[in-house]
Amino acid sequence: MTDGPIYDHSAYAECKAYPEKALYNGGILRDHAANIELSLGHLGADSYTPAFLLDNLLEGIYAFSAWIAIMGADSSILTAALNAESTKFSCIGTVLAKQGCWSFLKGGFLLHSPSNLSLLYFQNADGKEINMSIASPSLQRFTHEQWKMNQQYKINAERKRFLTIHTSDLHGERLEGAAITIEQISRDFPIGSAIAETIIGNPPYQNWFAKRFNAAVFENELKWYATEPEPGKTNYTAADQMLEFVRANQIIVRGHNIFWEDPKYTPAWVACLRGHELQLAVKSRIRSLMSKYRGEFIHWDVSNEMLHFDFYEQRIGPNATLSFFKAAHEADPLATLFMNDYNVIETCNDFNSTVDSYISRLRELKQGGVSMDGIGLEGHFLIPNPPLIRAVLDKLGTLGLPVWLTEVDISHKIDKEAQAVYLEQVLREGFSHPAVKGIMMWTALHPKGCYQMCLTDNEFHNLPAGDVVDKLLEEWKTGKVEGETDEFGTFSIHGFLGEYSIMDLPMISLPAGVLLYDYTAYTECKARPELPLYNGGILKDDVHFSTRSLGGSQSNISSPTFILPNLTGDNTVYTFSTWVKISGADSALIKAGLSSENVKHNCIGTAIAKGSCWSFLKGGFVLDSPPRLSLLYFQNADQIDVTIEIASASLQPFTAEEWKTHQQYKIDTERKRTVTIHVSDQNGDRLQGADIMLEQISKDFPFGSAIAKTILGDSSYQNWFVERFNAAVFEDELKWYNTETKPGQVNYTIPDQMLEFVRAHQIMARGHNIFWENPKFTPSWIFNLTGAELESAIDRRIRSLLGKYKGEFINWDVNNENLHYHFYEERLGPNATLNFFESAHQVDPLATLFMNEFNVVETCDDANSTVDTYIARMQELEQAGASMGGIGLQSHFVVPNPPLIRGVLDKLATLGLPIWLTEVDIDHEFDKETQAAYLEVVLREGFSHPSVKGIMLWTALHPNGCYEMCLTDNDLQNLPAGDVVDRLLKEWETGVVTGNSDEHGEYSFSGFLGEFKVNVSCGNRTATSTFALGQGDETRHFNIQL
Repeated sequence: MTDGPIYDHSAYAECKAYPEKALYNGGILRDHAANIELSLGHLGADSYTPAFLLDNLLEGIYAFSAWIAIMGADSSILTAALNAESTKFSCIGTVLAKQGCWSFLKGGFLLHSPSNLSLLYFQNADGKEINMSIASPSLQRFTHEQWKMNQQYKINAERKRFLTIHTSDLHGERLEGAAITIEQISRDFPIGSAIAETIIGNPPYQNWFAKRFNAAVFENELKWYATEPEPGKTNYTAADQMLEFVRANQIIVRGHNIFWEDPKYTPAWVACLRGHELQLAVKSRIRSLMSKYRGEFIHWDVSNEMLHFDFYEQRIGPNATLSFFKAAHEADPLATLFMNDYNVIETCNDFNSTVDSYISRLRELKQGGVSMDGIGLEGHFLIPNPPLIRAVLDKLGTLGLPVWLTEVDISHKIDKEAQAVYLEQVLREGFSHPAVKGIMMWTALHPKGCYQMCLTDNEFHNLPAGDVVDKLLEEWKTGKVEGETDEFGTFSIHGFLGEYSIMDLPMISLPAGVLLYDYTAYTECKARPELPLYNGGILKDDVHFSTRSLGGSQSNISSPTFILPNLTGDNTVYTFSTWVKISGADSALIKAGLSSENVKHNCIGTAIAKGSCWSFLKGGFVLDSPPRLSLLYFQNADQIDVTIEIASASLQPFTAEEWKTHQQYKIDTERKRTVTIHVSDQNGDRLQGADIMLEQISKDFPFGSAIAKTILGDSSYQNWFVERFNAAVFEDELKWYNTETKPGQVNYTIPDQMLEFVRAHQIMARGHNIFWENPKFTPSWIFNLTGAELESAIDRRIRSLLGKYKGEFINWDVNNENLHYHFYEERLGPNATLNFFESAHQVDPLATLFMNEFNVVETCDDANSTVDTYIARMQELEQAGASMGGIGLQSHFVVPNPPLIRGVLDKLATLGLPIWLTEVDIDHEFDKETQAAYLEVVLREGFSHPSVKGIMLWTALHPNGCYEMCLTDNDLQNLPAGDVVDRLLKEWETGVVTGNSDEHGEYSFSGFLGEFKVNVSCGNRTATSTFALGQGDETRHFNIQL
């Protein structure tokens, strides 16, 4: 962006109790009041108007806005107008103003020459005698260059994206100096034109069209008068042939239209129908058209130009349009249904189709139950008004629906050179606006020309408008890009959204860069194995493969085996993956293990293998010292005689430094985001050299610990906790054996007090747990219940606990450790857990319901809780209808295995559910320094994995210590594990950041996700504000004015 104001897209469609602040701080109106009440006699009785008398307006583009309220009528359409010395704008913006609230008017005008004296005034378009009140008016001037730069800024942000190509050789080693050629082969953004049946059998026309456009609309060939000129005689021949053309060229196509409210374009025989006969004809039209072309058209204009005409509603009743939309949606549920009308952005002088009229009609239909998914703006322009176009799009953009310019052209009253100039203005406004999702021109070619404007003559030689279109299509695509990879094997471009081809790269031998970890994983059993990760890594040639019988064990130990000489040590991390299949049984749990002379890993990964398809196993191991010979083998853990087949095996080593570098890369990309602060003065002019100080005041990522009732009344413990954590979980205080020690005697006193503590400090809390399948932790009185009595107690527990705490806990562990224990299911049947989930969701629909289990990431030696077992159980519950919202991994570790942790997380991530590490600690058998070292390993793995959405430590402090691991002693002095936590919390937050705005008034930094406080000063001017930094790929932009 160059120096100058950034266009403000703010708009409001609702009527507000109070007006918002003026855009641009009022711009050139900031010291003006609408204190002139002007009587314009020739306009009639309603011409008394608030007015602004404006001196010395310069040539340029002016964006205008104001808030308006009226008295004397419930509502009225008001227009803003401008009289300048050399020109008059009878409308520069409209609003449907109301009594009792403030409505937002937004528009503008373009001055081609200066005006010494201008009058900006308001008029009542309804002929009602009313009083107007104006608040927060704003008039902001942009030079043509500033307007264009704002457009380009939006195009760069909305239509383009940065892409980085990472190149490596077959060993996974980065390649520097590799030649790259990238070319865009298709666009995401739909730009197209109307076509007519004249394109059928016309190769020159077809070739001309297909080379340019990725979208089409049939001009007249689908309209009712064309497809059914006589009752019952439908003919889709022309439309079918046109559809064959667009299909063959992979061109998307809009459906235009089902009905047209203008009686001039209604079949003559339909105009003779009334009542039941007309309703039957309408239903037949929808069924015939939509069933024939179901799935062929991306959009349908359902009831064309309903703001201007009402042919069907006059004859069928006020709900006719509503019924059209409902019937169309039933006939083709995947099609996006549009309103489509003219003079919404073309002008504001047509009071049938003001932007507020369009919004009001759209909302009326949606409130009636219509599936209204798109906003169609025809765009038949005489002389475009760019700031009015943008303002109307801003207001429509507040509805959150895709906006399409559906029939763009320029009136034939304008000469061809001027048509081209005006067309470019319209196309640039549409393409640069974030709310616009497609542009269609109304330029179907006929022997005698086009509806209003042609792009070519009949020999397909460009007219001036065609030159504009070709120029913009070339400007709005990424041409062929050539270059070489840098020292990290990467090459980056900033390209328009779409599909790209990358030419073949020469493989050259160069020093390795940083090897990227491959997160690929699969949970489905496949007919054929996929290719190996890392091209197999050190197993790529399978030269060390054999089948061995390892004696001293059962017969099922006969196993495919890799004999691996001279693996490297020094904390080398090995990631292992393979596809596994068995014969001799329907399914079996297969474990991979590793043995060498100085270490044995009983399990480095598991998979539930099947006889009919291939299953994916992923895990790994760490070697502290280099063994001379290692065996990587497979075992059947189910004691079934099976034959094991493997395919696409991969073993990829990472140095400790590479592993750490990749963790940091994922933290930088998943937990942080780039922010650009834009600093300007109250005129919107950029300020260079402003002092900027930013501070993170809260974190998005939930990181916390268990707490116990010992925190109550202990201010030292409370302060220690609050200074560190933004999340908590009650260790035991919500468990059933604590809240209802005797049947019917419920006591929530302790959790209530703990909840007061977390509430007071805005700490989020997990609910742990509703039920625990382990009989050891089930209330003793429950053992005496069976059948209906047990079901009644369970129902009472759910309603009591979740009813009392509805909305208080973000997550609930519904049935704890369901993979290991089955107390309730043994007594109530296999659907007990399903019923728990369904009942919990009914009582607290907003809480995220979790499974929660141990020994899923901690080890793969526990056959009850392998990753595939966990996935199978979750899928079983979800398929039965359980509202399963999250995956809980307790994470009570002995010795953590980082590549196994990551492999398990990768596989669970394929389910698309948030993963939490819910009870992290390290076994007390280790000394405190070792606990701390292992804890850091686990926390870094969790925080750096994209699918992990929260981490909770299981370190509630008691007089006698903690469950397995404490962070502090009883005097709240850090133990080594506490030092690790404090260091990581500091590392994973954005401290105080200071700097100065550059020559563009900008300052950029990369911050951890959360809320930030920003203080900006320049000279004697200061401003303080806050902003939230949420997850996103694009740079977050924040504007602040002094």
